[in-house]
Amino acid sequence: MKSLGSVVPALLLFVGCSNGGPPPSVSTSSLPAGAAARVASELVSAATVARIAERQGLPPRAAVELAISDALFAVEARASLPVGSTRSIERAAAARSLLEQLGRDAEQAGPPTPAELAELVRERWLDFDRPPAARTTHAVVRNEQPERDARARAVAENLEHAVRGARSGDELMRLAKAVPSDGFEIRAENVPFVTADGRDFQPQGGGFKAGRGGFDLDYSRAANALANPGDQTGLVKSQFGYHVIRLEERLPALVVPPGEVSERLGADALLRRAVRARRELLDKLRQASPVQLERAVNELTAQVRVP
Repeated sequence: MKSLGSVVPALLLFVGCSNGGPPPSVSTSSLPAGAAARVASELVSAATVARIAERQGLPPRAAVELAISDALFAVEARASLPVGSTRSIERAAAARSLLEQLGRDAEQAGPPTPAELAELVRERWLDFDRPPAARTTHAVVRNEQPERDARARAVAENLEHAVRGARSGDELMRLAKAVPSDGFEIRAENVPFVTADGRDFQPQGGGFKAGRGGFDLDYSRAANALANPGDQTGLVKSQFGYHVIRLEERLPALVVPPGEVSERLGADALLRRAVRARRELLDKLRQASPVQLERAVNELTAQVRVP
């Protein structure tokens, strides 16, 4: 496994770039001049909010929330860390001490569990557990009205006959567009890689980028049943209509061995463990510590200018 010494600084970077969301049970009141919020006994100054907004390029309201999270951690740090360890240090340093402890706790809890690694593999399936996939060209007679199914199929049969034996995807699309549509929409287009279970992706920057949504399963399974580039299906019915599908390229499966998964994702799994612990602790702190916002916080944050 890669060195895990990066978990603590990575956790600090993650916290610095994230917004914990608005804390519950926030009250508004008049606070001392220049203060934007109070968390228990901790005052959050408007100047602190301005500095966070400027350095991290955050909107003022997001900077307020980040400053409140910082103060919550400072309160907990002073209460839970050894006596004297936070005396005479600034709020940010107290919060950092607690975050560093969370990072160390994540490492000391042991190596990533199979479940923690499996969660990351599911999210990063393109790089670690990619099924076989097919890149295709298709033509479809679109119809989502059951009462028109017989007419749509008749047009699709003419389409299938017209494009049979097309020598390229471009030729299939050209031939499809010349078929009489009888009032139906005939769409012909290239389709990115799709797996048999409907996940789609396309090349990007030397790798692949996942699509935003799943493909129709009838289409996906028919596309992946084609064996060789140039092969075409007969008519394939999906929720959108009747398709003719031509295979352009097959991509074999990619499965990373468990040992390599642990090597490549171990540090990320421990970081996620620490981030989850931070989130759970922050939720508890927000419930336990009263948070007050200056009544004029909108005016205060409106004065912050983010370049």
